[in-house]
Amino acid sequence: MNKQYFLDLLAKSWSGEISSAENLQLQEAMEQDEELRQIAHELEAYFQSKKDNANSRNAAEKLQRVWKTIALAGQQNFVPKYNHTEPVKSGFSRAYLLKIAAVFLVTLCCAVITFNYWNREKTVKFDTLNTTIDKLYKTLDDGTKVCLNRGSSIRFNSNFGADKREIFLEGEAFFDVAKNKEIPLYIHARNLNIEVKGTAFNVNAYREKPNIEVSLFRGLVEITSNLDKGDRLLLKPNEKLIAAAQDGGSGMAFMVLPMATARQLQEINWTQDSLVFKKEKLKDLVIRLEKKYVIKIDIQKEELKDKRFSGSFAAEGLKEALEALKLSYPFTYTINNKLVIIK
Repeated sequence: MNKQYFLDLLAKSWSGEISSAENLQLQEAMEQDEELRQIAHELEAYFQSKKDNANSRNAAEKLQRVWKTIALAGQQNFVPKYNHTEPVKSGFSRAYLLKIAAVFLVTLCCAVITFNYWNREKTVKFDTLNTTIDKLYKTLDDGTKVCLNRGSSIRFNSNFGADKREIFLEGEAFFDVAKNKEIPLYIHARNLNIEVKGTAFNVNAYREKPNIEVSLFRGLVEITSNLDKGDRLLLKPNEKLIAAAQDGGSGMAFMVLPMATARQLQEINWTQDSLVFKKEKLKDLVIRLEKKYVIKIDIQKEELKDKRFSGSFAAEGLKEALEALKLSYPFTYTINNKLVIIK
């Protein structure tokens, strides 16, 4: 969809004059094109910031009333007060001045919008992080920590935290957001917008899943929907939001569930480098242990190599893991820097 047609649909949506078919086109465009979605977010934020002043919508309404007055006068066989067949010696008619002012106003509004958004779109740069089969841990420039799940990506503005903090998410990520009251952080996940100032939460927005899930562990987040401006929710700690798009693209259904401690751990279990093994030979298990703990393991007792172990490790340290293995079959070990010797 080209930008001009997208803007036409967006304007109709805000004025309430959009048809069902056009609204479906608009939502599909925002769903499929991240660039158009960003433009819509920025336009909405711009007009919201100008709400208390004479914004462009009020100006458009005033202009529309002027043109209606002129049209009505013409329909009622308006008779001018002065004889315009005679040469006009000086000055301009009121109607003519109104037309000039109207043209100037429309031109000015178009120029402001074009400059602020099309030009801004070209100058704002974004950095991208992607994952495939491995997870990724990243600390952004402002101190915000991000754990990106497999098959996911984030796109965030360059100089993150200097003047704005904006992230576009595809897939799943856990965020531990650095506090900054002056510059709130916005995360856009499909049709959801999440505003935070300092908190920890998980967002699951894989495209193959019908719902978007937001699990909050600390702080507060405000969640809104692109599909309906009335969809607004303040999520509290230990709560999980499940957002489902309603039929026809009319909005999103918000359902909030409480999270007990066990549920919280389950929500972010994927962030841990979990190691699950069942009846696995020690000689095979040590290969995975070496990768998890970035060490080298030397089994010096041959009969130990074929002994089988079952269990799982998530947040356990190396020593805790070795002690747990000893419960299944006794052995001794020594740790010397990055070398572990098992006897």
